[in-house]
Amino acid sequence: MKRSILVLNNIRLRPSQIHKFRGFIGNLFREYDLIHNHDAETGKPIYRYPLIQFKLVNRQPAIIAITEEAVSAFANIFMKLDRIVIDEMEIPVYEKDLELHDADFGYSTETFVYEFASPWMGLNQKNYQRYMKAVDQAQRDQVLKGALIGNMLSMSKYLGHWLDREQEIRAEVRVRECQVNLKGKHMIGFTGIFKANFMIPDHLGLGKSVSRGFGTVMKKI
Repeated sequence: MKRSILVLNNIRLRPSQIHKFRGFIGNLFREYDLIHNHDAETGKPIYRYPLIQFKLVNRQPAIIAITEEAVSAFANIFMKLDRIVIDEMEIPVYEKDLELHDADFGYSTETFVYEFASPWMGLNQKNYQRYMKAVDQAQRDQVLKGALIGNMLSMSKYLGHWLDREQEIRAEVRVRECQVNLKGKHMIGFTGIFKANFMIPDHLGLGKSVSRGFGTVMKKI
């Protein structure tokens, strides 16, 4: 799988500013629905795994692209991006690094350990109720494990990577709750580590709002 990362080296942002960074880039490059995930004619959301995601890497704003289609849009962004505007403040872009390489993705016979570098929003409305009704930590961990596997299967499907019938994803989750402010609402997120026999390229996100920087995954060595 093609993967590219563009880092704006001279800029520092807070996690709460990532959605503003995404909004600015989405407005600047409206012709690319891969960035803002809205239909250009109707304005309706396009429901898919985000192929372009916005992150913080060592507090530096970064844009991640996966698949050849998304990576191809990067050349234009890289050439034109000479400033960003955050909270009505114009910030010149003096330094930017662009990396492009092939990344392993999908089912594996090996097990890998990953860390959530940003809060994982793994619960939907249904499994949130199950999580809240769980009588002990073991039950809560089962709910979270199921949610995590579901996230990986969903990502895999949208990226066109289908598992064979005998390929079963196994996972273990060791996370703790944290409070997340998303669109003005307080929600439950999770930080920590997990194990899975599934290859996920660094900086990709799992769960909700991955395009805004949530659920960022990093492999632990």
